Amino acid sequence: MEGKMNKDILIFGSSRAQHNLYSDAMQDSLKMSTFNLGYRGCNINFQLFILKSVLKYNKKPKIIVLTVDDFREFLPEKTLQFRYDKLYPLVKYQEITKELICHKEISPFAVGLYCARMNWEQLLEPKSITKYDNWTKAGTIILDFTADDFDKKYKKTKEYDVEKELPDRLSAFKEFQNICKKEHIRLFVLVPPNYQIQNNVFIKRVNDLLVDKNTVFYSKIHPSFIDANYFSDASHLNKKGAILYTDEIIYLLKNQLNTNEIGPLF
Repeated sequence: MEGKMNKDILIFGSSRAQHNLYSDAMQDSLKMSTFNLGYRGCNINFQLFILKSVLKYNKKPKIIVLTVDDFREFLPEKTLQFRYDKLYPLVKYQEITKELICHKEISPFAVGLYCARMNWEQLLEPKSITKYDNWTKAGTIILDFTADDFDKKYKKTKEYDVEKELPDRLSAFKEFQNICKKEHIRLFVLVPPNYQIQNNVFIKRVNDLLVDKNTVFYSKIHPSFIDANYFSDASHLNKKGAILYTDEIIYLLKNQLNTNEIGPLF
């Protein structure tokens, strides 16, 4: 909002972007300024809002990396939401106020009256810092622990039902891509590894939803990621896994940046 996110590479996504892509390592290896804008528990609608805000107030990035959540990205998943809580502290900005009003999160009178913008959560004591709040300089949060409830049984995912997809999620995904295309931003769409068998129906579905032939879609899973020792829990890599996966993505980016033939990898 203050025009300080002028980076060559920006990473978007939920916690699987925030924890699995080590933006500092990408920055050092590629020699391109990088920042991780992944947010735990956010959906593609929120990611689209962040993208629009970035482009409105900052210079556009050269590359955007977008992670999608196998297999939950377009489904009515409770763990993926529009993160209003991240916007409440920013109501001093009219842009944020209008967005919250649009989503009926605060009073319509808030545009002209600052006190009406206040939310009860803002009046509470600041939340204590947890192990999920240890940001690196480039915005990544590395998970250097194993979750107590991590089930280390490598299993198959649920059957993917296209009929259950939410239209607004599909629309946001397409709009995100169209913005990148219009702004001539090179887009990389990634499906990071889960500790489970990959859902090939979902992978094909994402591939079918790509709107630009120049978008790079990467969903390959390194053989190492069938090993629980690379994971913090079933959905997130630990530090060892994040470094391995980030090295893989760095190699992908270097390869694509050095060729004129940019297209889907599937």
